[in-house]
Amino acid sequence: MKPLPEAALAADHDSVAGQDLPPGKRKLIEAALRLTAGGRSFASLGLRELAREAGLNPNTFYRHFDTLDELAREAVESVSRRLRPMLRRERWLAAQDGAQSVPRRACMAFFAFALENREAFLSALAEYHGTSPALREAVRANLHEVSAEMADDVVQLELMPTLARAAVDEVCTQIVLQLFHLSAEYIDGNAARRDALVGYAERFIVRLFAGSVLLAQHEPVRA
Repeated sequence: MKPLPEAALAADHDSVAGQDLPPGKRKLIEAALRLTAGGRSFASLGLRELAREAGLNPNTFYRHFDTLDELAREAVESVSRRLRPMLRRERWLAAQDGAQSVPRRACMAFFAFALENREAFLSALAEYHGTSPALREAVRANLHEVSAEMADDVVQLELMPTLARAAVDEVCTQIVLQLFHLSAEYIDGNAARRDALVGYAERFIVRLFAGSVLLAQHEPVRA
């Protein structure tokens, strides 16, 4: 039985509770996420509106941020810092029960986190195709980090030993993007729909890896 990596061991309740941010900074981020969860962009927020939502003096903003883009990037990164170690822990714990347990456990953990962090996910989904290049890049960069760590775990846990690392990277990128976009439907769904989405996502992962293995077996050998 392989020991959990240090990054996964860090995913206990206290470390993911968001207590690493100063209170004022955390309140501003949470206020911005609430205001943008309905589809508004971060760029549309006014400082007075944001401060009022956070219950703070407007001048407090400049103690923590220079621009709204900086706040938005910090919001994305603060969620990612909690999401990534949690997912790693779930994958490693699931692998101890058998490789077949990993896809479903990982999907359930991802969607449960999205539901618990509804405002953050809905804001990130809006900014993924939003008008701010900086925010689009921030969301996509953090999704890339999630997929890169997923690929690391697939390799370290030897879940797909016959696949080249490049193929694993490509598959993990596709999986993370699919789950990210499905998270909006999961958040808005009822219990039956959420169960169906977990099942669909699990099958998507299994089929994508199985198809990649099949393709690899028929690729021509390069000299």
